[in-house]
Amino acid sequence: MNYIYDILLNFQKDFYDFFEWNPEDEILHIRKIPLFKTSNRDFIMFKNGTVRFENDFLNRIYNRTEKFKKINTSVLNYVFLVSNGKEAIGLKLNKNGVITHRSSLLIDEDDEIADMANDLKVWDFEYTILSPIKEENFQTRFEKENIHIILQKLNNLYNNKETDKLKFLYLECFSKKENDMEKIFNMLRREVLKYTDNYSKIFDFFKIIGQK
Repeated sequence: MNYIYDILLNFQKDFYDFFEWNPEDEILHIRKIPLFKTSNRDFIMFKNGTVRFENDFLNRIYNRTEKFKKINTSVLNYVFLVSNGKEAIGLKLNKNGVITHRSSLLIDEDDEIADMANDLKVWDFEYTILSPIKEENFQTRFEKENIHIILQKLNNLYNNKETDKLKFLYLECFSKKENDMEKIFNMLRREVLKYTDNYSKIFDFFKIIGQK
């Protein structure tokens, strides 16, 4: 098995480039971690889709990754690197073999690992696709996190039956009145998820009421 030593990883549910790492993120200082070369097709799937790896592979990587702690090291159960020879990512699996978190790498470490992968044979991964590749979008990590926060605030208004605020938001967004609360809620959620022009109106609304 091929190993990479002394790198930094930042596991998140969604893939973020290293320049979107936040200071409060838990950055792992990895002592050693297995590296596997993938085909371009598999690499794209692992980076953007949801898959489940077979048990044979889980057994192969179990406890093979080590991270530094203050005075010693500890093992990570199902963590490894994959590279297509152009870029590399870290993957974390649960005990069932499903990808739960991904990590980009610092640019110099990414380049070095990709070069090393070019000397390896492509690993024949066996896996099951659980969900298709996510559509590409150009939202930043900050924008994605704000969308999540706004959706939570809309849910709170709806669950707490704050109908006046929801009706006001609907009027602001669509310039017409509506009394069907379920329709109002669903339409506002759609505007947030699709990041339409109305998103800024909804964002500003919660910003204003949050200041009062």
